[in-house]
Amino acid sequence: MDNILSQITTALGIPLPGAYARFLETEQLRESRLVTDLVNLYGTNDIVTRNQDYEVQRYLPGYLSIADDSGGCGIFLNTTQPSLTVYITGYGALDPGCMDVLSDDFLQWAQQGYSLEVLREAPAFIAARQSPENLLRNERIKLHQALSALEAEKSRMDLKTYLLRKRQLQQEIQDFDARNGKP
Repeated sequence: MDNILSQITTALGIPLPGAYARFLETEQLRESRLVTDLVNLYGTNDIVTRNQDYEVQRYLPGYLSIADDSGGCGIFLNTTQPSLTVYITGYGALDPGCMDVLSDDFLQWAQQGYSLEVLREAPAFIAARQSPENLLRNERIKLHQALSALEAEKSRMDLKTYLLRKRQLQQEIQDFDARNGKP
């Protein structure tokens, strides 16, 4: 197994983290296998191919793809860090800013059943969600949802109350659009 691990290191140009290399040895993981309904853990026979096919080291230098979620996302370790944090991102979004954290410790992640539950969201997604444009869009959506909810309640309201509230909401939407520009 030592020879196989050194061949992987040479082929990818990155060192395999010690805990991960020991895991591969202990599990005798030569063939990839589904370890959950979705998580496909790469064996030593496939790890080089998967990393080369997706050009992982080109787009994520120092990272190693160790598995996938059976749906287009890769699961990664950062080989340059002392902790073996487990990351997930789409193979089409190989950027450290787009990587969610699944676990702060690879061995713990494995022992706890290879969960795909996100521990921490990617910094780029957090920034996008908190951007002024997104916050304005969400505010506008809430106004339109209030108008839709009013329409759903229309049959249970007297006509005067309904028309007054509808006019108020439409005015709030117009004012909002005038202040912020219609998206």
